[in-house]
This record gives sequence, C-alpha cells and structure tokens, in this order.
Amino acid sequence: MNIFNLFIYSDKKTVRISRHLVFWIVDIINWLVVVASRGAAMPEIYVFLCGFPFIVVTAYVIMYYLIPRYAATSDLNKLLIYIGLSLLVLGVGMRLLKYFVLFPLLWPENLATYVVLSPGRIVAEIFSSLGVIAIAIVIKLIKNKTRLENENEQLMREKREAELSFLKAQMHPHFLFNTLNTLYAEAVRQSDRRSERVVLHLSSLLRFILEECTQPLITLEKEIKVIQDYIALEQLRHGSRLKVSFHHHLSDASAMLSPLLLLPFIENSFKHSLASMPGTVEINISLQASGSKLTLQVENDCNSVDIDFGHQGVGIYNIRKQLDLLFRKNYELHTTHERNKYRIRLEIPLNIEASAGESVHRGVPHLEPVLT
Repeated sequence: MNIFNLFIYSDKKTVRISRHLVFWIVDIINWLVVVASRGAAMPEIYVFLCGFPFIVVTAYVIMYYLIPRYAATSDLNKLLIYIGLSLLVLGVGMRLLKYFVLFPLLWPENLATYVVLSPGRIVAEIFSSLGVIAIAIVIKLIKNKTRLENENEQLMREKREAELSFLKAQMHPHFLFNTLNTLYAEAVRQSDRRSERVVLHLSSLLRFILEECTQPLITLEKEIKVIQDYIALEQLRHGSRLKVSFHHHLSDASAMLSPLLLLPFIENSFKHSLASMPGTVEINISLQASGSKLTLQVENDCNSVDIDFGHQGVGIYNIRKQLDLLFRKNYELHTTHERNKYRIRLEIPLNIEASAGESVHRGVPHLEPVLT
C-alpha cells in the first residue's frame, strides 16, 4: 500500500485526525483565495471563520450519526427529514451567531436593521455552507464504498485460501491412507458393517468439500453434518483411544453462516490432542445457536505447553482473518490452556435474514458500509 492509500484508508487515530484536518484546512484556504480575488474585507473573513465550526459539526452529525443510523435501515424518508432539520439548525444558528455576537462586534451600526429569522436569509446561509458539507459527505461515501469493495475482495481471497488449505489437509495422502487403511481393515474383518460407515462418512466429507465449500453461505445444519462426519471418521480410525462428546442445541438450524468457519476449530482439537497425548484422548464440543448468536466451545486434552492458537497453521490463521473481515469487531474468540486442557470459545452473529429466504448475490456475506 502506497503512502497515499495509507493516508486515505488508515484507521490509526493520528492519521484519521490528520486526514480530517487537511480536508478542512484546504477548504478554508480555498474559500480565502476566492474571497481575496474579489477583494473581501477582513470582517467578512472573521464571519466565515467564526461560523466554520458550525459547518464542521453539521457535516459530522450527518456523516457519522444520521447516515449510518438511517441508511443502514433503508429508512430514507427519516434520513432526508433529519438532514433537512440539521441544515435548518445550521442556518438558524448562523443567523443567531451573527445577530448576538458578530454584528455587535463588527457592524454595530447595522444591528438595528438586521432581520434575524428571515426565511430567505436562513436559506441563503444553508446554501452557502451546503457545498463543503456535500463534498465531505460524497468523499466519505466514495471512500467507504471503495473500502467495502476491497474488503469483500480480500474476504474472497482469504476464503479461497482457507478452502484450499482445508482441501489440502483433508486430501493429504496421510489422511486418505489412514482412512482407507481403516476401511480395508474393517472390510477384512467384516465386522458390524463398520466399513460401510467409513465409506459413508468419507464420501459425505468429500462431497461437502467439492460442493458446499463453493457457496458463500450454507445452513448451520450442513456445517453440523460435516462436523459429525469428520468426528465419526476420526472415531472409526482411532477406536477406543478417542472419546468425543458433541452436543448442539439450535433454535434455528436453517440459519446461515460462511462455510468452513467451525470445522477448522474441531479439526485443530483432534490434531493436537492425538499428537501430544498418549493413551485415551477426550474432546468435548458444544454448539449453541440462540437468536442471532452462535457459540462454539471446544475443550481437548493437550500436553503441549507452548500452543499458540494464532500460529497453528495457515488454515487457522486464515480463519482468524476471515472472522475479522466477516464480523469486524462483532465477534469474540477466547483461548485458554491449563492443566492439560486446551479450550476455545467462539461467538459469532448468525445470518438470520438469509435463512428467511433472502438470496445472496454478492458472493460473500454482506458487509455494511459503516462510516468510520
């Protein structure tokens, strides 16, 4: 990212303040150049500088409060009404400022003839300030639209990387060979039809990889099914050594979420438990979906004392980045490691609207263009 893009899109507090200061300073300089070219007197400049803070405050109220609040709910009528009221307050405020403060100081001889709340004068005050306010809003909306498009592109990029990472992990020769060896052993023994179960779970898992992973959103029910298939395969492979408890309580199984958000956490618990613990390994998984929130909790045995969840491979790292892009700061991910137990707790919002029948056209879950 070059310096210009860094200055425009950075969220660092110092850069944001500098960016805003540059915009308003440029506007002041532009106005001064214009009035200087027509020979304006100093009192006129004083009036403009004293009233400028009112313009800035009005612009910020519209950009950072009214538009995010009412545009997000598509309540355009209220948005237009409140913008009109904000501009009216600006116009009246400018007239009162001139009458009670500026005219007594600069033109006391004209105070007697000053009409404070003349409709024509109020409209003139609004239109004299409307240009810079409109420019500020347009720049902000364009910047946010560009940021949103970039984030959606990045999300698609990270999603493809996560899918590829997961695909490589599941299609890795060790995984397939171990599963096929289990299938062969069961077929030789011909015991309690376990070989059929291996084939069933393996085919279901591969079908999910080939078909569902290409979708922008899948139902929570499908994500649970692939988790169950994965757990069943691992249990068939490791037998009595592996004890898994998977409980899920769903208020709406048709709620939507991005695929491969949950399974990597499950896979990670199996991977590190089986690799670091001798003997019996215990893994407890809990999934709760209530209202618009989904909570995943995973607890597994683990001997390793140096586990860092943020660096357990490309797949998990990409999932973290997907969470940041999908939910911004509207999610929680906590990890703890104590007494040979490793725990993760993930809370994310569910896409309830999509489950009600809304189609997804953008290829990724919708990111709201919040003004920041």
